[in-house]
Amino acid sequence: MLGDNGSGRRNAMAVARRMALTYRESPYGLVLLAGDVCYYGHIDDRYDAVFTRPYRALIDAGVSWELAVGNHDVEDGNGGADEVAAELSHFGKDRSYYAARHGPVEVFVIDSGMALAGGDAAVEQLAWLTTSLRASRAPWKVALMHHPMYSSGHHGSSMRLRRALEPILAEGAVDLAFAGHDHHYERTTPQQGVVHVVSGGGCKLTLAGRSAFTAVAESALHFVHVVVRGERLDARAIAADGRVIDRFTLRHRRPQPAGA
Repeated sequence: MLGDNGSGRRNAMAVARRMALTYRESPYGLVLLAGDVCYYGHIDDRYDAVFTRPYRALIDAGVSWELAVGNHDVEDGNGGADEVAAELSHFGKDRSYYAARHGPVEVFVIDSGMALAGGDAAVEQLAWLTTSLRASRAPWKVALMHHPMYSSGHHGSSMRLRRALEPILAEGAVDLAFAGHDHHYERTTPQQGVVHVVSGGGCKLTLAGRSAFTAVAESALHFVHVVVRGERLDARAIAADGRVIDRFTLRHRRPQPAGA
């Protein structure tokens, strides 16, 4: 989540400043946004406040952005689908689920709200995801969505999403799945081979609990910095004050042959 009013805006600016400082120390080319870009108004009226001003340093550096639609991107204004279309347009996207290749990493952006709503659009998205993962030749596969499949926070795990998506992500050899919605940091132990990260601490905070699947959890303003080198992925969850909340390393995950 990027921006808000009052304390939320100050929090978002603090995280954005830390992201810019980290960029100077270790430049990166991509930022993943896990939804809820704009609260309290239409994105056309709030884009400068919630995105351009906080992230000017990264925008000027030419960083790329991938975006998963959040529930507040839809429900807080009067436009509904129009608001989503406007938000996607601001970020240069023509639909709410898609795949984007960045070097050795392919990002599979999932519209989790659509998946939860069900119907023909949800079925089409799941078919697209299954086919796209199978076709991908990227060494690293990362999923990005708003609602978490695994979370010990305020909203908790979406079991409906887990039932729908987990077999597809596992079969498709996804390495890492990012989500937002809950306003804390949490990393799971591998679930069906996939490590899940809730990274919703970019603007406001809620309490973080722990579950059997939790490796690390903390309620803190933060972002996650990822570096991929060959068959190794190193990640750090960095708090707004520069403290490292968590660090972890993944090794390249190979798909298992059918029947293995």
